[in-house]
Amino acid sequence: MKTTKAYKYRIYQNAKQKEQFAKTFGCTRIYWNTLVAAFQSYDVETNQKPKYKSSTEIRDEFDWMKEVPAVALQQKLRDFNATKKQFFNKTRKIKLGLMKFKKKHDQQSFRISNQQFSLRRNKLYVVKSGFIRIKIDREIPARSRHMSVTISKNKLDEYYASICFVYEQEIKEKKTSQTIGIDLGISSLLTLSDGLQFANPRLFRENQSELKCLQKHLSRKKKGSSRYIKQKLKVTKLHKKIARQRDWLLHNISRYVVENYNEIAMEDLSIISMMKGKKNKGMSKAISDASMSKLKTYISYKQLEYGMNVKLLGRYEASTKECYECSNQQKIA
Repeated sequence: MKTTKAYKYRIYQNAKQKEQFAKTFGCTRIYWNTLVAAFQSYDVETNQKPKYKSSTEIRDEFDWMKEVPAVALQQKLRDFNATKKQFFNKTRKIKLGLMKFKKKHDQQSFRISNQQFSLRRNKLYVVKSGFIRIKIDREIPARSRHMSVTISKNKLDEYYASICFVYEQEIKEKKTSQTIGIDLGISSLLTLSDGLQFANPRLFRENQSELKCLQKHLSRKKKGSSRYIKQKLKVTKLHKKIARQRDWLLHNISRYVVENYNEIAMEDLSIISMMKGKKNKGMSKAISDASMSKLKTYISYKQLEYGMNVKLLGRYEASTKECYECSNQQKIA
């Protein structure tokens, strides 16, 4: 079975390569913002067909954009067209809002195709940047075909390369035939139909007092000063720590469930609706902290390694109210 995957690696570039990345980030960001501005200029009476500049046109308009790979701008145009298509997709369950402008101090990224990069042991070659030291913590499967690489930089000034590839995946066999149903929640992150529960550590709430203290100090600093930048970095590091702890937990839970049970069924919950619903007023932070949507995603793609899909129950089915033995439905107040 042919499968598309992406492995993310940490990269370490020198000062010259860092400067080249900064130029590429800036050019792709400006080009995206130009396209978004044209999209938002739509008006029924005056501008029904906005004019979108091609990558060639914007490179001819600004000579300094020729210092970066042309393919990075072309990929950004493809991303914009794909987002615009999803915006007008009437069959989409969750409607997209208006596209947003990219900011200079947010996470930055650009993508290039397989003809513009190559991977050789512990070196990654990127066009116009040369060979970059890369930390390979897991090997890309043999006989795989590279599709693209995305170079990104987070707010901690850490650089990563996400290599997308296509390979022939071998279907694994499960050692058990036990079927399980899953109920996602807040008090218990996961409750299985056999009675097993996984506690919710509430990682954001556990670190909230420390985060509050750091943000209070940040509010007292002059915006743009060196002390403001240092304090903002501390806040970002704490957010990153919480995110990594949550990912570690969800990966371990999802791996345990997939490896120890055969068929898996769970509710098809709309997490966004739960966070915005009037009945769950005051619980949006707890729902967000639980990351139920991400856990569903992790279980689903790990189940695909065994050639199986997760069975999603209807949102309005009385799955948690119904007894699995006698089918009696218990009303919940």
